[in-house]
Amino acid sequence: MSFELYAMFFAAITLLAVLNPFGNLTQFLSMSDGLPLMLRKKLFRTILYTALAIVLVFLLTGGLFMNYIFRVSLNDLRVSGGLILIIMAVKNLLFSTKMATQNLNLDEKDILKQSLIPMAFPMLVGPGTLASVVVIAEDEGLDVALGGVMIVFIFMFILFHFAATIEKIVGKLILHVFSRIAQVFIVAMGFKMIVVGLKDIFNL
Repeated sequence: MSFELYAMFFAAITLLAVLNPFGNLTQFLSMSDGLPLMLRKKLFRTILYTALAIVLVFLLTGGLFMNYIFRVSLNDLRVSGGLILIIMAVKNLLFSTKMATQNLNLDEKDILKQSLIPMAFPMLVGPGTLASVVVIAEDEGLDVALGGVMIVFIFMFILFHFAATIEKIVGKLILHVFSRIAQVFIVAMGFKMIVVGLKDIFNL
C-alpha cells in the first residue's frame, strides 16, 4: 500500500513538472489581466475542468488508440513524447509565450469559450502531458496514473483558486523563476524517456 502511494506521489511530481502550473499561472494571470476577479476565478476553474477531462479521456483510451489504431509501441511513445517534452521546454526557456488579453469587450460566455483553446489545450495540457500520462499508466498501472492525476489537479485547483493572492504575496518574478526552473527538469525528463525507449527498442 505504501509503495503504491509512493508511486502515485512520484507520478504526481512528474506530471506537475510537465504541466508547469507556476509557469502557466503566470501566463494565465497575464492573459486575464483586467477581468473581474470572480470571472477570472470562473475562467480558471473552467480551464482546469476541461484540462482534467482531456487527461482522463486520454488516460482511459490512450492505450487503445496506441495499440489498435495507430499501432505504436510504448517505446515509440517514450521517444516521441521525450522529444516533445524537450522541444516544448527549450521553446519555453528561450521564447516568451505570454499573450495579451483581448477579450475585455466580450460577454462572459464568449470569454470562456475563446479562452479554453489555447489555455486548457495546448498551454496547460499538451502532447507532452498526454504522452507522460500514457507512459505512467503503462509502466506503473492505471490506478497509479489515475491517483497521480487526481493529486495534481487537486493541487492545481487550490493554486489557481488563490491565484490573485499568490500573485500579490509571491510576485510575478518569483513565479517566472519557478517556471523556468521547471523547464530544466522537463528537458531532463524528456531525455530520460528517450534513453529508456531507445534502450528497449534496440535491446541495449
